[in-house]
Amino acid sequence: MSQSHPVPIVVIGAGHLGRFHIAKLMADPAARLLGAVEVDTARAQVIRDEFGIRCEASLEAFLPDAHAAVIAAPTVHHHPLALHALAHGLDILIEKPIASTEEQAREIIALAAEKGCLVQVGHTERFNPAVAAALAITDAPRYITTERLGPFSGRSTDIDVVLDLLIHDLDIVSSLVASPLRSVSAVGVPILTEETDMCSARLEFDNGVVAEMKAGRASLEPSRKIRLITQERYVSIDCGERNVKSVRRVGTPTESGWPQIQGEPVPVAEGDALALQASAFLSCVQTRSTPAVCGEAGLRALELANAVNAVMTTPYAKS
Repeated sequence: MSQSHPVPIVVIGAGHLGRFHIAKLMADPAARLLGAVEVDTARAQVIRDEFGIRCEASLEAFLPDAHAAVIAAPTVHHHPLALHALAHGLDILIEKPIASTEEQAREIIALAAEKGCLVQVGHTERFNPAVAAALAITDAPRYITTERLGPFSGRSTDIDVVLDLLIHDLDIVSSLVASPLRSVSAVGVPILTEETDMCSARLEFDNGVVAEMKAGRASLEPSRKIRLITQERYVSIDCGERNVKSVRRVGTPTESGWPQIQGEPVPVAEGDALALQASAFLSCVQTRSTPAVCGEAGLRALELANAVNAVMTTPYAKS
């Protein structure tokens, strides 16, 4: 497809996340939104009334016109919906986590390769301008801490907090640390659901990098922070406020023998993460380039999430 032609695309799943995807695609000149796929008839009518677009019960209603799809249905449906779209030759942007299991993720990746289709996984935080600015100056981190807390939303209750929230930061850690995972320990507790709602995990990699990570979906106030320590820098990211603070070691040691450190400005660009993610996907579809958060990246984030859950201990049993 020529880069000058908008991508004919559909959104599969028009719930809470699907509505946001619809809005971003409608505003992007690189997209030609054909409509949405939604099996809930009441929800489908809401989408028609709100956005003035077609909303059908099946993907076939948009074939053969559609060239790409955004899969925004609950995680349990990712695997069948992705395989269905790929079987018809559609490039897909699939919400995180890529699938419910690693085996399902591998099947999605394999079919995409067979069909010559692209897979991008919706780890939206990678497109947060603050995160992007920080990662651009971060080289070989040695120690990473993350904190991702938020009030209970009532959404994504089909998965635990590791797959719901922590996986965002696991993806960022995975993008920075290519080394194999050496060990992991974790503790978690259910609070409002039958799944783990708050957790803390420590990951150690073969190259010596340590990541200490917290996530919760039962907090009074939101907090989305990442801290990266490298040989030269300490970088602090506030993902919610979208700002970055950095100090670095510079010059030669002072007379006291200690290195000098100084703050450095880190400019953060404007932009909405979800819109930037959509734009990146559309560009990949047009140019046939590999997405930054490809299927393999989504699989590794899922592998790390499963490694955390595999060792998760709970200090008490929910009554």
